[in-house]
Amino acid sequence: MPQMSLPRLTKVVRRLIFANVAVFVPFFLWWYTDANILGLRYSDLVHHLGLDATRWTTQFPLAPIWQLFTYGFLHAPNSIGHILSNLLMLYFFGTMLEERLGSRRFFLTYLAAQVCGALFFLVPALFGVLEAPAIGASGAVYGVMIAVATLYPNQIVFLFFLPLKLKWLAIGVVGIAAFSALVDLKQGSDGTAHLIHLGGAAYGYLAVRFGLIEKDPIQIFERKRAVMQVAREADDEVRMDRLLEKIHQEGMASLSRSEKEFLKRMSSRR
Repeated sequence: MPQMSLPRLTKVVRRLIFANVAVFVPFFLWWYTDANILGLRYSDLVHHLGLDATRWTTQFPLAPIWQLFTYGFLHAPNSIGHILSNLLMLYFFGTMLEERLGSRRFFLTYLAAQVCGALFFLVPALFGVLEAPAIGASGAVYGVMIAVATLYPNQIVFLFFLPLKLKWLAIGVVGIAAFSALVDLKQGSDGTAHLIHLGGAAYGYLAVRFGLIEKDPIQIFERKRAVMQVAREADDEVRMDRLLEKIHQEGMASLSRSEKEFLKRMSSRR
């Protein structure tokens, strides 16, 4: 019999929840009071930090790259359900994924899903189909949820107190997002960026299937740098031995300026 329990709040999930709330509160007040701060109103902020397809097309190639990351920390100020639903999904699925991957790989997966969702959203702009700026953590959260469902397809979760396998929940969620995206293409946007949901979900699935979720690019870079450092040190030792042999046979005066500088550098190392 499945047991209901709340997952332990993990480090990165806790920080992401805090960051989203910390951004939402002052921006809600900015929107609510319609304040003019430094010549900017809330709508100006959304066009600057939200994912604005119009700016990507009109300013290309000087596109606002930062929007790929900043849009995910803004949420609709007139709907508490927008941020609440995203943070609840992040809490339940993010904690599971962070427990599996560790903090750094989880955070990289979260950001990658967010960026992939943004790129999906921008595709219609290539064909002249422009929408209002998109905001919200949905792309990242969908990526996390689908990654968890791909890793643990038979894991039981409760939907409205009914037990359901994660694979069926994932199929249902993606199916609804795909259907809604097709309706948007026919009738125009309903105010929800369904392509961002699909992009994040696609990354979550493919990252698990191709093993990307298990890779840590920072760790890979550090490992390669360590290997290169060992190789350089080995080359330096070989060169040092040759110089010592040259000094033994021809004396110090036979060394070139660069050879003397190398010898001095190696001596200071030791």
